[in-house]
Amino acid sequence: KNLEFTTGQKTREQNVKECLVLSDLLKSSFGPISMDKMIIDDTGEITTTNDGANILKRLETNHPVAHILVNLASQQDEEIGDGTTSVVIIASELLKRADHLIKNKIHPSIIISAYRLAMCYSCSYLRKNLCVSSGFNDLGTLLNTAKTSLASKISGVNSKKFAMISLQAIKSVQIKEQNQKKARCQIKAIDFTKIQGQNMNHSCLINGYIIPHQKFFSGFSLRISPARIACFNVDLRRSRLSSGVHAEIGEAEEMKNVSREEYEITRKRAKEILKSGANIILTSKGIDEFLQKYFLKNGVVAVRRTSLDCMKKIAMATGAKIQNNLNHTNEIYQFDPLFLGEAEEIFDQEISKNEILVIRGCRFCPGGTILLRGTTENLLDEISQSLFDALCMVKKTIEGRKIVAGGGAVETSLSVLLENLGSSIDKQEQIPILEFGEALMMIPKTLAQNSGLNSSEVLAKLRILHRASKTEKFKKYKYFGLDLGSGKIRNNIVSGIIEPVLNKIKCIQIATEAAITILRIDDFIFLKKKAE
Repeated sequence: KNLEFTTGQKTREQNVKECLVLSDLLKSSFGPISMDKMIIDDTGEITTTNDGANILKRLETNHPVAHILVNLASQQDEEIGDGTTSVVIIASELLKRADHLIKNKIHPSIIISAYRLAMCYSCSYLRKNLCVSSGFNDLGTLLNTAKTSLASKISGVNSKKFAMISLQAIKSVQIKEQNQKKARCQIKAIDFTKIQGQNMNHSCLINGYIIPHQKFFSGFSLRISPARIACFNVDLRRSRLSSGVHAEIGEAEEMKNVSREEYEITRKRAKEILKSGANIILTSKGIDEFLQKYFLKNGVVAVRRTSLDCMKKIAMATGAKIQNNLNHTNEIYQFDPLFLGEAEEIFDQEISKNEILVIRGCRFCPGGTILLRGTTENLLDEISQSLFDALCMVKKTIEGRKIVAGGGAVETSLSVLLENLGSSIDKQEQIPILEFGEALMMIPKTLAQNSGLNSSEVLAKLRILHRASKTEKFKKYKYFGLDLGSGKIRNNIVSGIIEPVLNKIKCIQIATEAAITILRIDDFIFLKKKAE
């Protein structure tokens, strides 16, 4: 009496239906020639995007299975930085074909076993036969990887410029390992600053960190070299009594004495900071006007309301230690010079009537800030997200040092491979393996459909080439994929339509696991509250 449940085929059909709704929603926003989605939330805020991760984040999915698919697809975005839409499309197609097989009396356990076998076999073949080695100093390959990622985003019109910005930003935070054969990229050291005004072509990479701030005084120009930076995550305003503490004052003179003492405590703290040799002070909280003037008189610039995330990046790059507490047990605040960060210089600049501070030449990591320009806040957010995806793709290419052809080349090659594998198996897993290969073909099919091409004709030609690639004479055909601009088929490795191999492998793995997770659900049990 206290529960309701649905079971069997009805449950599976509903699960597949919910996943296909998500897939159909994202399909038209997939690829370099795609459509945008306009999302209006309950407060009336409008977001226009074609990024799969952004769309899924803003969707309110009530069905638990759709929620599972969204969470697993988001895992792709967190681990790799791109490929969310591909995961949803492949997983939904796998579920659709599994549902059809179950209706034809093939048990779900056999389908799950076959899907896992096909996934493992595909990933192994992908690593050994379909990827091409790439050095972390191969700038042409890294630039093409960024272009491929940006081609499907809102910034795709300016993909060449933004790809160059992405490459320069990644190279500024690239660190070689001790053996000099591997490299890693501290992508967290790259910051984004968005300033409305002008168009996106005026975006650029700044060699340093940018801190938005209010102008100190009219006509005041700042340039300090070298910079010694103190970072605080505390309020530097006048010291006051703690919350809940009351002081009973009977005379006005006593009130003046209390106020004078508060100023004196604040001034002592300021003197201790000055003794350390700091000439730049950043705080995420407030600073009193009198204290800011006091610092300026002593040649020190204090900036208030600095973003804590930005401060953490600056602290990591300069070697500063963020102070979270000014109260010491001996009641005398002491600021150790070892807490200071170091940089070559800091100066102020005005952009579209916005005052900014630029910190250059950080001690431990050069770092950098991508300054984004655009007409609207929504456009700036979209450019920021697309650039971050491109940064992740370049990072994975540098660290993995292997790339694969894009444009549906990998999926078509794996589909032909699984077709041959399925034909050589006499067990019940044969048909699900073939269906797995057909599900992968949804990627080139969707790309072709979104570009207005005749998908049947184009995919038939692509299959013929990839079947021929299994022979030694025509083995280079395995890199052939779609050229969506001309509607032709070409060698995408040569043409520069490439992706890091890890992106493809993770996409297939997560999509398969998502399909298997949902396929294993055969009952929904809804618990009700007991009547009191």
